[in-house]
Amino acid sequence: MFERGIICLLYNNFFFSPPLHQQLVLIEAYGSRKSRSYIDDEAFDQVTCLHLQVIYHINVSHNYEAAYTTHTQIMQTFNKEVLQKKKEVNWFMPIFHQLCRDLLNVARMVDDEVENISSYYEQSANYIMEAYRTCTSDVRADPSTTKKIAILNMTNQLFRIYFKINKLNLLKPLIRAIDNSGSLYQSFSMADKVTYNYFLGRKAMFDADLPLAEKSLSYAFRNCPAECLSNKRLVLIYLIPVKMFLGHMPTAQLLHKYQLDEFVDVVEAVKEGNLAKLDQALETNEHFFIQCGIFLMLEKLRAITFRTLFKRISTIIGGNQIPLKAFYTIIQYLGVTDVDEDELECIVANLIAEKKIKGYISHQHQKLVVSKKDPFPPLSSV
Repeated sequence: MFERGIICLLYNNFFFSPPLHQQLVLIEAYGSRKSRSYIDDEAFDQVTCLHLQVIYHINVSHNYEAAYTTHTQIMQTFNKEVLQKKKEVNWFMPIFHQLCRDLLNVARMVDDEVENISSYYEQSANYIMEAYRTCTSDVRADPSTTKKIAILNMTNQLFRIYFKINKLNLLKPLIRAIDNSGSLYQSFSMADKVTYNYFLGRKAMFDADLPLAEKSLSYAFRNCPAECLSNKRLVLIYLIPVKMFLGHMPTAQLLHKYQLDEFVDVVEAVKEGNLAKLDQALETNEHFFIQCGIFLMLEKLRAITFRTLFKRISTIIGGNQIPLKAFYTIIQYLGVTDVDEDELECIVANLIAEKKIKGYISHQHQKLVVSKKDPFPPLSSV
């Protein structure tokens, strides 16, 4: 028999695990020493032995498939013998969180080495979902004992999987469960809440729900520790396009601080209404934007760039009636050759329909007639 905190010593041998002192702090947070009895069953013996086998397969035999298979046995054993049977306590949940992370790491190693139609990374979702169902069925409400305290961490792991395999539709019930978690949400760790809002914001961005995307990503950026520059940079990669669509342009200082110079020319082009410059900036940094999954969204900034250009032309011409021919002549002069007069009229009509321009097109006179009051309202108010 040995005290529960000692289990972390074995997990410190696995190179995926966080430093031992962090694990002990996590264990301590799940109940006082007085409430933590000694282990007198075989469940953790089984888990520990299997864990040592995983370490051997990875570091000695370099058999990643065997390591993955063994780790799935750990997940099943932990779910059946610990999560389902130890009903009155939840002190071991930080260990389970680490097991989930290790599962995904091993799965990624196998996928990188073995050619397989079925992704091991995708298969990992099944084992995490089994444990997720066990935890959500816990009727206890006390955060110090309920296993529901683990659902946000597991949701984040499933977010990672479903984003990678492009099955975002599977996230809906998981998001609904978090939305309905009530007061328990306050007991989730800030680290898990930051991660959750990062993924939730990304999903909202792809769903074109810009207000939710801005709210979630801003929360993640604001609550991410200042020293975690790489994580804050990752959040900004998605927050910046969302903010730009809402009319808020990032400063050059912010972009330089977080090493996001790829956005500098994009931002300048949108602010200037310079379509040729925007196209060039997207082409130059195409690989980076595609890798981040934001290239198609940034391409849609052309509409905002057109709006900026139309606003500048309107100011120069004066009055509230602007010939469409003036727009067409200027975009040709600026080097935009892929838009003809009919397409330009469609762009103007779409901006009017989206309420980004207040006015209408007079087809008889081929003019854009804009409102005399606030013809180009702030994008954040649209």
